[in-house]
Amino acid sequence: MRLEYKIAWIDDDIETYIDLGIKDEITAYLESLAFKPDIECFETSEVAEKKITSKEYDLILSDYNIDGSKSGKELIDHIREGEVFTEVLFYSAKPDFDNVAKSLYQDRVSYLSLVNDDGFRNFRQKVVWLIDLTIKKLQELNSIRGLVMAETSTLDNEIIDILGSFLAKDSEHTEGLLVSILKRISDSCEANSKKAEKLAKKLNSDILEERLFDSDKKARSLNRLIEMLEIEDAELQNFYSNYKKDVLDVRNDLAHAKSDVIDGVEYLILSRKEGDQHVKLDQTECIDIRKNLIKYSDILQKVRQSVISKE
Repeated sequence: MRLEYKIAWIDDDIETYIDLGIKDEITAYLESLAFKPDIECFETSEVAEKKITSKEYDLILSDYNIDGSKSGKELIDHIREGEVFTEVLFYSAKPDFDNVAKSLYQDRVSYLSLVNDDGFRNFRQKVVWLIDLTIKKLQELNSIRGLVMAETSTLDNEIIDILGSFLAKDSEHTEGLLVSILKRISDSCEANSKKAEKLAKKLNSDILEERLFDSDKKARSLNRLIEMLEIEDAELQNFYSNYKKDVLDVRNDLAHAKSDVIDGVEYLILSRKEGDQHVKLDQTECIDIRKNLIKYSDILQKVRQSVISKE
């Protein structure tokens, strides 16, 4: 599961859908679900086939009679031969398409006729339905857990990059930040204090790559840098406590959570000091998780720009 939701759209008259605002509506709907939309449009089946077999997509939309040279049946056969099992929606404005579609049933392939007056409205509804269907399939515990783990690692690397860039420059705050980082490592465990002393002799960038410098210490150190540089921004106030609550605690919960279904609803069983807690895993919860990951990705970019401007 990714933050990006990728759609391959194949139609030699795609401009019609753009002019009608349908492409923008799909984009807005995905954004409302806290995804980053990535809609690639192809005017020929030849280019689309190469891309689809080499790149992951969450949904494929295609005119059934592609550029007048190849039918949807040929396209889907080619895609499935490449072991791509993405949901596909074929549509057509040809009068006999309903009859054609009935003879072409395949798993994860939908068909829609655009002949009547409600054609484009039905197209919008069908695309939304398929988006919801694909997202629902992605929202099992392992998928959301994998997303959070992967994206938190990405945020970790971004924090390291920001701190490393700052430490690489000779600034009045460089030594203070380095002392703060080493103290956090040393204080985390007395057994590691000797190792922390040895770290002081290493290059600044090498220290940031040490396993002892974990996600929590990275976030605390970035919070310290924000305070040292006196960066005034409402979103950066209490950065560490907010980041811990919205990202690190969620990651830690998911890392050790179990899944259980109660009355047809999937719950996460979180192990806490006060005992196990059942938390419902639904679309609202998944949207909030993705929103926070996107939010902190944007916040780190803001921190990076602020650090650069202070140099």
